[in-house]
Amino acid sequence: MRKIYILFFVLFPTILFATQNELNDTLTEITITNQRVNTLQKSYSSPISQFFIKRIEQEKRVAIKDFSAIVPNLYIPDYGSKMTSSIYIRGLGTRIDNPVVGMYIDGIGIANKNGFDADLYDIRSLEVYRGPQGTLFGKNTIGGVFNITTLSPLVYQGTRFSIGYGNGNTIQTRLSHYHKTKNNVGIGASAYFKHTDGFFTNSFNNKKCDWANELGARLKTEWEGSSSNFSNSLIFNWVNQGGFPYHAPNKSINYNDICSYQRINLLEGLNYNFDFEKYQLNGTTSYQFLLDKMNMDQDYQPLSYFTLMQAQNEHVVTQELSLKPKKKTTEGWDWITGLSLSYKHNTMNAPVTFKKDGIDSLILKNANNGIQQEFPTEEIHILENSFIIDSKFITQNVDAAIYHTSFYRLKKWQIEAGIRLDFEYSKFSYNSNSDIHYRFTLTQPDFKLLETNIANRQHLMYIEALPKLAISYKEKHWNAYLSVSEGYKGGGFNTQLFSDILQNKMMNNMMEDLGVYFSENNSYEIADIITYKPERCVNTELGFSAKGNINNTYLSIATTLFWIEVFNQQLTIFPTKGTGRLMTNAGRSRSLGAELSANIRYKNLSFDLNYGYTNAKFVKYNNGKSDFAKKYVPYVPQHTLTAAVNYTIPFNHTFFKSIDLNLNTSAFGDIYWNEENSYKQHFYALLAANISLNMKNFSIDLWGKNLTNTKYNTFYFVSMGNSFLQKGKPITFGITLNLNF
Repeated sequence: MRKIYILFFVLFPTILFATQNELNDTLTEITITNQRVNTLQKSYSSPISQFFIKRIEQEKRVAIKDFSAIVPNLYIPDYGSKMTSSIYIRGLGTRIDNPVVGMYIDGIGIANKNGFDADLYDIRSLEVYRGPQGTLFGKNTIGGVFNITTLSPLVYQGTRFSIGYGNGNTIQTRLSHYHKTKNNVGIGASAYFKHTDGFFTNSFNNKKCDWANELGARLKTEWEGSSSNFSNSLIFNWVNQGGFPYHAPNKSINYNDICSYQRINLLEGLNYNFDFEKYQLNGTTSYQFLLDKMNMDQDYQPLSYFTLMQAQNEHVVTQELSLKPKKKTTEGWDWITGLSLSYKHNTMNAPVTFKKDGIDSLILKNANNGIQQEFPTEEIHILENSFIIDSKFITQNVDAAIYHTSFYRLKKWQIEAGIRLDFEYSKFSYNSNSDIHYRFTLTQPDFKLLETNIANRQHLMYIEALPKLAISYKEKHWNAYLSVSEGYKGGGFNTQLFSDILQNKMMNNMMEDLGVYFSENNSYEIADIITYKPERCVNTELGFSAKGNINNTYLSIATTLFWIEVFNQQLTIFPTKGTGRLMTNAGRSRSLGAELSANIRYKNLSFDLNYGYTNAKFVKYNNGKSDFAKKYVPYVPQHTLTAAVNYTIPFNHTFFKSIDLNLNTSAFGDIYWNEENSYKQHFYALLAANISLNMKNFSIDLWGKNLTNTKYNTFYFVSMGNSFLQKGKPITFGITLNLNF
């Protein structure tokens, strides 16, 4: 905690020596969007962090991972690849499967978190609503909602272009054009491309392992009539990259097999509003397609143990309808009622290839240890130098929900009450198989074919009720609220453990084929581990915010205190002897903490401070070997902090407009890496800066991140009994040219 105070008092005096224009965002009009988002904007009981286009671009926040800490208690570590979008907020979060925060782009929900990590470009605003939003948005929003709004062609018309270069041979270019016709139709088209050679070297081949290429495009069409309006977004994203620069502690990155990730995303979404005499009907219809493939050297060593290829083909269709009264009232009753339907079909192929070292150490060693207890001089041989455990999974999800939220305003008081009834049905089909040839030296002169297969179906069905109750009091310059709400994160199926399941079954079948039976059966009980339950939480919070002007100085402050009780908390664990990983449910945990956001603006100066504190501990969690009660929940930073100073020097010139100066820092820690709390990342801070020379129709930016080249770790895990880390990115810097006309 002492380090936080030192960092604050080092940065704060800089505001005494500078002046900055009030940050102007001329694009604050409400555009056509999902009405659940508009309903959130009416609520005084959801703390919000809001960022507009100028600040987003000035601070070079190009992806959601760049918003860590600038949103109090939000932590999105940058590790692995763009497939990895692990989000932690208020002590909630997991590494795989369902997220704790929902993401919406122009009112359309992103169905798979594998698609969360894409470059943000031409973003009019980004809002982060903290706390459970399940009453309006359903599952997987127990930590909050990202609401991203892109530039509207009905509001902004013109052409924007940028091109930049940075270290790591990083090249990025963007182009967009927005046009509005005479009949009130707006069309916006935008695209970007990005390349980097990377920053981490694999010592096995002396090549960068985190190289990346990315391409994206968006077509946005809007029409606004007297009693109806439409907004259609077509979004495309393509990624081809290396990644997974994992290494053993105090050693270099050193693995021999290919690690890579490829992804194609396509999102088509339509928002529409119809005004009737007394009511307004709103709807959102969307289709999403995800095609991705991951290749991974799963042992992360220069030995030929085993590799994983995981490929997904996913289709999602959603339909949302909501009804609300058209009449606008400052007092009395206001409400929204809606229904939501979605269907998802996911086909996944996940073959694990066992190579020579893996066969010898993971299969033959275990099998021969058992054999040689009875026949000390004999052993089993496997003909193949490599073989594949092939796994195919088909998951089908149907979700249906009905919800209602009411607001009752009486003078300065507002009561908010809502409930959502969520129905979820999941069907899971799996087929995992492998063929090998083996020989037992005592009885078999020739190799014999051993076929191993497991195939079956499972299903899950849940009905969840998600209530919310809040009361708020609002004065002209301040308001306070108290709220209680529930949320849940969906359950699912452990696909990444099937190689272990089949490997154990293969060894047992081999032994039984030889007539050897062990008193201790090491095989998995599939029914016990294949599924995990939904995670539920009850969130109680108290908030206060105030804003106003004093002597031409604008001040705003917002504080929140929260207490969260979590049930069946989902945790990712690695089996001690296995090669996969699985999601399991801990008993209970609780998270309590505080959040603070402050902004000061005086003439040409702006200072922002965001601080979050989280104390997340297990209340009840025993994995059968250890009791983790009162231990900190892993991967959750206890403190997050950002401080930023923006200063503008205006010029009284027709060509040279101004110089914008930005200095900001983000800090995190401590972060415990395991349930035992035996290993952690200590508190660390990252310094960034940007200088913009603004001229008529164009600007030049000089920027840098992690300017002090701070050494820190962004990820830790244990696999096959070995520890692995990923370092955070080193210093990055570059220059960007922007054109607007």
